[in-house]
Amino acid sequence: MLKLYYTDPPGTENAVSCQDISNYVIHVTWSGDTDQAARKLEFTIAYNTAEKDAAFVQLNLLLGGTIEASDIDETTETPIFIGRIFFRKRASDSFTFEFTCYDTMVYLAKSNIRANFKDIDVTSAVKQVCGSIGLETADNIPSIPTVVNFIADDKSGTEVLQMLFDKAKAEQGKSYRAISIGGKITVVERGETIENYIADSSVNVISAEHSESLEDMVDKVVAVNDDGSVGQIFTTDDEIGKYGTIQKIYKIQPPKSGESVDNVTAAKALLKAPKEESSLKALGDIQCISGYAITVQEEQLKGKFTIKSDTHHFENGIHTMDLTLEYIGEAEK
Repeated sequence: MLKLYYTDPPGTENAVSCQDISNYVIHVTWSGDTDQAARKLEFTIAYNTAEKDAAFVQLNLLLGGTIEASDIDETTETPIFIGRIFFRKRASDSFTFEFTCYDTMVYLAKSNIRANFKDIDVTSAVKQVCGSIGLETADNIPSIPTVVNFIADDKSGTEVLQMLFDKAKAEQGKSYRAISIGGKITVVERGETIENYIADSSVNVISAEHSESLEDMVDKVVAVNDDGSVGQIFTTDDEIGKYGTIQKIYKIQPPKSGESVDNVTAAKALLKAPKEESSLKALGDIQCISGYAITVQEEQLKGKFTIKSDTHHFENGIHTMDLTLEYIGEAEK
């Protein structure tokens, strides 16, 4: 069962704090995506006006108000989301009110910063970025010892964090991402497997799908100079042999003042492999969120998969989830 609590924005007259609004809630969707910084909580509540029903007690949930969501089982209450209301909507001919909330990561995504990193490790740099826009970091944020030296000018907070994580990956071979837990920013390693969970068609999987496509494939990139001469060619020979040539042109960029340009990396980034998409619908488990990995045992899908996106639905006491997956290897035996 899911519980929702509401707190008025700071400075609100006669403010309410941690008000349990669960009895008003009709439907909740909790979602995340590896391509999006913040996790999102959307919910719909029952609503009516005094003119239509004088006995109905309204909720007044304000923009900027804090929503906390907790998953409750027989013995424990587990917080899964803390965020602010960023959008609300009501149609006059309906008896509902709709709200959209984002967790603390939204402030990093929407805020641009300028940061000068001088001989500091990535962990300290992450704290510097968060501190520059007034965000707290978790006490147990992991140590990432990679030392960085660069200036990030007019970049979003999440862009700067990704630059830091890219440098850590180049040195350590590990991929990281920032997430919000309990309203504080921390860092986790991408692809960490969720223990004690298997998506199994005989136990918890409702349905699964798998598709393959060549529509977005690029297996040849020609890097050209300003005069049109060919500087370098990048290919994925196996795919050209199998599927034919789909080619893109990359124009070699000259160095900018004070910045280096990695044309090889930029050109190679245009290469795209055949696209495979896997997804499943299952009984909900709050551990299954984007960025983590799960083991799947199903007719079409078998092995270890990273969760690229997740959408959890809570309605009438039932929790289901839709997961978009990316295959990363065979399951451990």
